[in-house]
Amino acid sequence: MDWIMWASIGCFNLLIGGFLTVLVYRLPLMLHLQWQREESVFVMDRNKLATPFNFILPSSHCPECKRALNFFYRLPLCAYLFLKGKCAYCRKKIHLRYPLIEMLTLICSIVVAYRFSWSIQMFRALVLTWGLIALSGIDFEHGLLPDILVLPLLWLGLSLNVFHVFVPPGAAILGASVAYLSLWIVAKSYQYLTKREGMGQGDFKCFALLGAWLGIHALIKILLMASLLGSLVGFVLLMKQKNSNFQKAIPFGPFLAIAGWVALLV
Repeated sequence: MDWIMWASIGCFNLLIGGFLTVLVYRLPLMLHLQWQREESVFVMDRNKLATPFNFILPSSHCPECKRALNFFYRLPLCAYLFLKGKCAYCRKKIHLRYPLIEMLTLICSIVVAYRFSWSIQMFRALVLTWGLIALSGIDFEHGLLPDILVLPLLWLGLSLNVFHVFVPPGAAILGASVAYLSLWIVAKSYQYLTKREGMGQGDFKCFALLGAWLGIHALIKILLMASLLGSLVGFVLLMKQKNSNFQKAIPFGPFLAIAGWVALLV
């Protein structure tokens, strides 16, 4: 690969990262508004519920001063560095979510491009990488792994592996099935023993997604790595918050995503 290709990959993935920041921020809000409309909640705010809110409208703007952003400022990493982390108009701090997601997208995409070289498999691996980044960001902030992202990625993994893209089709089907059932059994056992809910169905489906892409043989290492990462982060947070009775649930989706992405590369 020459420098032109690497520069093209970098620029393209900056744009993808910009879109993922919009996705991570807006999709949970769109789903929440949809649930409100379906359940007829907040009757007094019907005008608010009727206001268009999607990936296009309203246009990208500062959440503090509501000023619309020009094209350059819609590239979170470039804008964050150029503006030193503050809005160009009101000088309020820019949320770290925006540059971090774009930077993560850029770095992970370059690693994938290096690992798979210039091939059809590289583009397929990039799609999974982008999906995992989006799911991680949403789960980290909202404790939600939306079906509208998880299920298409799951079926895409199964469909691609019909052609032996990453694993044989049988391994993909078994991977998705065993992944879902294994976490379901663990979660139900935990709930039965403790009378508390541990993992949600989104975690089952996310693990099944990884099984569909990477096959049954990748499940053990993914689950072990995700569990170790989750335990380590949980321990660190517990030590930092030991004097404040730390009770906040830690989303498992990001750890599954990290472990699955590593398994994709090795």
